Amino acid sequence: MGNRVHFNLAKELFELRSKGVLVLASGNIVHNLGILSWDGKVKSYDWAVEFDEFVKKHIETNDPLPLIEYQKLGKLATLAHPSNEHYLPLLYALGLRDETDTVQFFNDSFDLGSLSMRSVLFS
Repeated sequence: MGNRVHFNLAKELFELRSKGVLVLASGNIVHNLGILSWDGKVKSYDWAVEFDEFVKKHIETNDPLPLIEYQKLGKLATLAHPSNEHYLPLLYALGLRDETDTVQFFNDSFDLGSLSMRSVLFS
C-alpha cells in the first residue's frame, strides 16, 4: 500500500473529529535502529536533523505532498526510515489535519543519534 493510500484513508476519517473523537498517531519522525549511537557520542546525526527539519518545515507550511512522497529524498529518506512503519502514523495525522488547526511542536529532541522524538499537536 502506497503512502498516498494512508493519507487518503485518514482524509476519509476526518469527520470523526467533528464528532469529538480524539485521534492519536504514534511514530517517529526519524527512526533508524540500525545505527543508534549507544555510547552517546553522537547527539544527533546531521542527516537525522536534516530530515527532522524537512518534516517540520512542511508541517508548518501545511504542505503534505513532500511528506507523503518523502521517499523521493533518496538516501536521506532511507537513512531516516529504513522501513516506514514508524513514519506512517504521521501521514494519518496529516490527513486528519484541518486548514484552521494551530500547530504545536513539543519534545523535539533526539535519542541515540538516530531517533527523532519530535511530537506535533494539531488543534
